[in-house]
Amino acid sequence: MGSLSWHLAWRYIRRHPDRRRLAFSTVVSVSGVALGVAALVVVMSVMSGLEEFISESVLVVDSPLVAVPVSGPSIDIPDPLLEEIESLPEVGSVSPFVEGEAVARLPGRGIDAGCVVRGVDPDREFTATDMASRMSWGEPVLETPDGYPCTVLGLYLAEEFAHPSGDTLVFFSPKSLFSSRTFGMGRAILTGAVETGLPVNDQSLAYLPLDLARRMYLPEGGYSGLSIRPAPGAGVDEAAAAVAPLLPEGTRLETWQDRNPGLTASMKLENLGSFMAILLIILVATFNIVGTISRSAAERSSDIAILKAMGAARRLIMKVFLWEGVLVGTVGVAVGVILGLAGCWVLGSTGLVHLPDVYSFHENMPMKISVASILVTAAAAMILSVASGVVPAVRAASMDPVRGLRK
Repeated sequence: MGSLSWHLAWRYIRRHPDRRRLAFSTVVSVSGVALGVAALVVVMSVMSGLEEFISESVLVVDSPLVAVPVSGPSIDIPDPLLEEIESLPEVGSVSPFVEGEAVARLPGRGIDAGCVVRGVDPDREFTATDMASRMSWGEPVLETPDGYPCTVLGLYLAEEFAHPSGDTLVFFSPKSLFSSRTFGMGRAILTGAVETGLPVNDQSLAYLPLDLARRMYLPEGGYSGLSIRPAPGAGVDEAAAAVAPLLPEGTRLETWQDRNPGLTASMKLENLGSFMAILLIILVATFNIVGTISRSAAERSSDIAILKAMGAARRLIMKVFLWEGVLVGTVGVAVGVILGLAGCWVLGSTGLVHLPDVYSFHENMPMKISVASILVTAAAAMILSVASGVVPAVRAASMDPVRGLRK
């Protein structure tokens, strides 16, 4: 048997004192909490899903950990050191790269477009990122069988050139614009287009062979950076701790979040803003709970007076109405979580909501249900529900039993 206060609260919350039916105010209070929790579960799942897919899209081009020069355009990583870093148990793959801005031109059609050249070793980079699965068309090939350089463009950049598969593109680095010779220029055959999932990359990315990019941007040698991907089961921090002592002086390690501060800050701000906005819905719903419990206390003033006349302590009266807040919160949270999970399934599986074409990397709304987020949401709703019963409980406990018996 439970306590007397719990049984009284359960009775009061279920039935209207006069009409012997479920109190409408209780339904409204429970519905308010349930809708607020459901909305918060759906919104947080959508935001987590988008954050995960954006992270995956960024990591197609970037990597979880990158070694870059502290100052200057390049870092010097000899092949023996590269092999030593790659042999670390915390490291899954290592891929040097050379980056730089360029103007790409299709001479046959007189089309120019700005791009970001990324020179890579395809055996290292494309294998680590599973580039073949991201190809919209063509193959991830950066060299013909007879050794001629090739290029793979971002999908939207390739569309600007009307997908001239097999045609030769000319890349002009900023240095070449101030030289009368071919210094800083490169030619490559277009062999395919990749869709990373991040429009900003698909509009500007151009993969070139590492040696060609180095001749264009770093003729003195070295690399723009070193992409480091942790081994399965190893975290970014573990990989960083293992790699850092081996790196030459003047080199620092950055995560992809460090290299994309604007994107990282916007995702955090969107998550926080969404959480606070929907939490306000639950906060508004708690005012309904205050009204419900206050009305319950007023309607049952005679019951409170009788309990006090029989010797019930103020503590018992307070617990009765605090239990009402707990019951409303518990039922509301439970129903809200169920509705929220159902909403996540509908949005993520049925195709009811379609993303714009620029997010064609995912057919339906990306969803990621986080147990931690659901627990935080449930805890916040429960705390607000219980807190909303404090004032009515104190007022009910302070009620004069004589006035209650006169009614």
